[in-house]
Amino acid sequence: MNLTCRTGFAICTATAIFFAPGLSAETKGLADSSCQRIQLEGDYEGHLQDVWWDGGTNLWWAHTLQILRTDCNGKILARADVEGHNAGCQVKDGRLYVAVCPLQIKTGGKTTPECHPQINVYDAATLQLLERHILDEVTDRTGSLAILPDGSFVVGCLRPQDIEKTQVRFHHLDRNYRLLQSVVLDNVEVKLGIETIKYRNGELFLSMYKGKGLLVVLDAATFKEKRRQKYDGTTGLVFDGLSAWCGHSRRNDTTERFESALIRCKAPEGVK
Repeated sequence: MNLTCRTGFAICTATAIFFAPGLSAETKGLADSSCQRIQLEGDYEGHLQDVWWDGGTNLWWAHTLQILRTDCNGKILARADVEGHNAGCQVKDGRLYVAVCPLQIKTGGKTTPECHPQINVYDAATLQLLERHILDEVTDRTGSLAILPDGSFVVGCLRPQDIEKTQVRFHHLDRNYRLLQSVVLDNVEVKLGIETIKYRNGELFLSMYKGKGLLVVLDAATFKEKRRQKYDGTTGLVFDGLSAWCGHSRRNDTTERFESALIRCKAPEGVK
């Protein structure tokens, strides 16, 4: 069954914004249990990078060159075109945080002085740009972002040239965007690096870019690895109680543009 959710789920038609810190198993879900797919309106020049759900009536979608806020049926409520290249996103306290590597497309994906990683901050409701924070102490290309309960950031990166092909690296920044530490993970067989990071109940879920569906789970306090599994959440992973939704982009060969959706999927092993 491949039911696309468009109408009929009452909680998703409201426009109020809630910023729930997390969900319990008793929390009402993102969509009715019969819904298997939430289709985002429109098509886009770049593919989906990440998705964030506030636990209420709003979804945020980060594409390569756009950010969008929608209801839970994928209807667009706000949209902003950006320079890109966007990466991971998360909403906290009425603000949308997006990891960005400017000019990444024009530089062929190479990190240059003009393509320095940064975190852009937007009003979560209107998507008006509020702040830009250049990460002076980070030289890797940003690919993902998560915010920990203390307000600090974890930024995952596409693999830089100064580490081995079996390694990936992420950075822990304080709430003032200053580097606290850089962490290298070993024995990670991926093509490019960390595409998605999500925090949930004391754990960090790292989904690898073109890594044959590799997901590495870390203790969020120590950054020590707890487990790994075959799982693909590279273009968005949304936890919904004890289940999950995975982001998906499909390129239309006629228009050469991307159509995106959230698809209901089995949650990673060990989710609590």
